[in-house]
Amino acid sequence: MKMKPQCEALAKHIIPVLRARVARVLALEYGMQQYEISKKLGVTQAAVSFYLSQARGADAYLLKKFPDIDRAAKRMAKAIVAKAGEDEISDILCNLCTKLRKKKGFKSLMR
Repeated sequence: MKMKPQCEALAKHIIPVLRARVARVLALEYGMQQYEISKKLGVTQAAVSFYLSQARGADAYLLKKFPDIDRAAKRMAKAIVAKAGEDEISDILCNLCTKLRKKKGFKSLMR
C-alpha cells in the first residue's frame, strides 16, 4: 500500500496547470505583462513565457476533465488583479482541492 496523500497529486499535477492557466488569464484577459505576472505568481519571467507559449503547464486533458481548474484560475486571476491577500487566493486553491478530491478520476492522478 502506497502512502501518497491527495495533496501530493494536487501539487504534482494540478498546481502547474492552474498556475499556467492563471498566467494566461492575467496576460490575455487583463493585459498584464510577463514580468508583472512573474512577480504576482512568484515564478520567473521565463516560466511565465513558457506558460504563455503553452510549453509548460498546458495539460488540455486535465482542463477538459476538470473544468473546475479553469474556473478557479479565473477567480484567482481576478483576485490577483483586485490585490487580494494571500489568504483569499489560498482559499481558492483549497476550495479547488476539495472539489477535485470528490471528482471521479482524481484518484487516478495519485498513481
